[in-house]
Amino acid sequence: MKSTNKMILLVALVCAAPFISAWVAYYFFKPEGGGSYGQLLKTQPVPKLAFSAQDAEATKGKWLLLQQDDDCEKTCAEALYATRQSRTMLNKETDRLVRVLIGSNPKVGDEVKRAHPDVIVLNAAAPTPEIAALLKTKTVLIDPLNNQVIAWDRSQDVKGIKRLNGDLQRLMRATKWSTEPQSR
Repeated sequence: MKSTNKMILLVALVCAAPFISAWVAYYFFKPEGGGSYGQLLKTQPVPKLAFSAQDAEATKGKWLLLQQDDDCEKTCAEALYATRQSRTMLNKETDRLVRVLIGSNPKVGDEVKRAHPDVIVLNAAAPTPEIAALLKTKTVLIDPLNNQVIAWDRSQDVKGIKRLNGDLQRLMRATKWSTEPQSR
């Protein structure tokens, strides 16, 4: 084989290598899990919550992180702590997420109120039976268009908080265009 033919064959192999390696990776090395830590929910509209006029204005166009507890003691406070940490880690996007605690006449102690002054406490039932079932053990995220999006386990360790925050950051980054003013 001539040296020019060898050179052409070498260039062809170098050019084909990325395609061949991509094909091999796609068909033989499939990823194990998804990129989401939480449980993705079927996208469907959720009835609006019965906020007061002030709270309705504060939640307009924002993501809602719903938790349910009638007697906010230790487990509720731990879940609120996890959502507060995740919300804080959003940095510039913190204002786009509002935490809401719902329940039938929820009792929130003074210590919990001081630790979580930004939580909106709402005396209401869950908006749908599906969300009511989820809220027994999970925290549910509602998007600004009032669709259910994702649910996470309420009990979070530090590793879980970081993974929950990773989901929130990806969602905020993916939806940033919808809240920024359009330039003409």
